[in-house]
Amino acid sequence: MRVATSLQFDRLRDRMGALSNKADALNNQLSSTKRITTPSDDAAGYRALTALKRAGANSDAELTNVNLATSLLDSSATALASIESQLSRVKTIAISAGSSTLSDEQRKSLSAEVDVILEDLVRVANTTDARGTPLFSGDSTATPYVVDGGGKVTFTGKGEAGQVPIGDGRTIAATTSGQNIFGNIPVKAGGPPSDMFAIVKAFSDKLKSGAPATDDTVDIQAAMTSVVNAQTSIGARGARLELEKGRLEDLALTREADRSAIEDADIPATITELKKVMTVLDATQASFGKLTSLSLFNYLR
Repeated sequence: MRVATSLQFDRLRDRMGALSNKADALNNQLSSTKRITTPSDDAAGYRALTALKRAGANSDAELTNVNLATSLLDSSATALASIESQLSRVKTIAISAGSSTLSDEQRKSLSAEVDVILEDLVRVANTTDARGTPLFSGDSTATPYVVDGGGKVTFTGKGEAGQVPIGDGRTIAATTSGQNIFGNIPVKAGGPPSDMFAIVKAFSDKLKSGAPATDDTVDIQAAMTSVVNAQTSIGARGARLELEKGRLEDLALTREADRSAIEDADIPATITELKKVMTVLDATQASFGKLTSLSLFNYLR
């Protein structure tokens, strides 16, 4: 009989310990709102959470790159819009300067405005991003355009800007070399391609000489067309980045839903389960108390 009593005592004690542990675990879930906090809570679930967190970190890095590329494209678009506006003004001046009613002195006066515009074109073409890196210098960090003593503008950048990775092996060019936008512009004379700065400077020099502007609008328009084409390309890349950003944000929502389903505690269900456990624990403790209060005399009776 002592053996049977000892076994019952041990079973009740072990059951109380298990119930207490389960109650503690449920209380922890309620306080943390998490069903899984350690691998021992759910090994398979913990592995799934680890994979989700790793995928989330990768997506966060990709989204950072998408936002960076978007910022660079926006800065480039703003700069090119300013340049297009300035070239439009130069074209208007060229049209006015072609009038036979203007005197040589009036044309020389117009050249002063064109010179100011040329200075501004160089300034904008040397625009830097928020990191201080030139937008149009290709893969160089040097100032892309310099002006010599004679007013000649020279491109000092080189190559193409590096591609920015945006996910799943895809990349995008966030900036464009100024040489591709402002250089290699076909001119009306059919000679070698010129660049935007040389075209504007040649026009200014012609005005200074007092000569009438004949067909200068053709080359100026060619420079404007190159800028507009670059703006179109930037718009297309920006639209692609918007799609990529939407994809990454949708994936983040899906991952969060998956994470919540695995990790988060079902609070109402957890409360219900805790109440059940506490009811059984109370009953077990009561039984244990009665058993330990029994003396051998009471037991034999």
